[in-house]
Amino acid sequence: MTLTQVAVQAELSHSFLSQVERGLERMSMTSLFRVAQALGTTQQALLTDDADAAPRGAGSFHVFRASEATPLDAGGSPMRVLARDHPRFVPMVMSGTFTEDLWWVHDEEEFVYVLQGRLVVVLEAEEFALEAGDAVYYQGGIRHRWRTDPGESVQVLTVKEGSAGAH
Repeated sequence: MTLTQVAVQAELSHSFLSQVERGLERMSMTSLFRVAQALGTTQQALLTDDADAAPRGAGSFHVFRASEATPLDAGGSPMRVLARDHPRFVPMVMSGTFTEDLWWVHDEEEFVYVLQGRLVVVLEAEEFALEAGDAVYYQGGIRHRWRTDPGESVQVLTVKEGSAGAH
């Protein structure tokens, strides 16, 4: 699939995707979601795919160092992916503010733990206010969105199921 075809299917401009590809622009989580859908994959697969990584055998491990982190832009909220190389699960730390203007639906299961602040999670028609120390888990296929109170920020640890090929 060409960059132009991805841009059309993701409803993003070709020039924007070209700038992202060259490292001149950063993609929001919303844009990443659209690109993943256009490519028939997931955000997690795009964030954790490292073609140069050596295969990891049974009993292997990886220590994540904060100095190794390359923050991503999650729609105005910085995000760090804490594991790579096609893990069975993808832990991420997200910080900032969230608005509920977009519903998310994905196949992967998701666990969200509030580290600091307050996060309102809407699952289908139910709304839950989570404070620091609270958590929520939901299966794939559940329509959801997040929001923070106006002027407030939050820090969350999110763990998502890895891509199907990771298992």
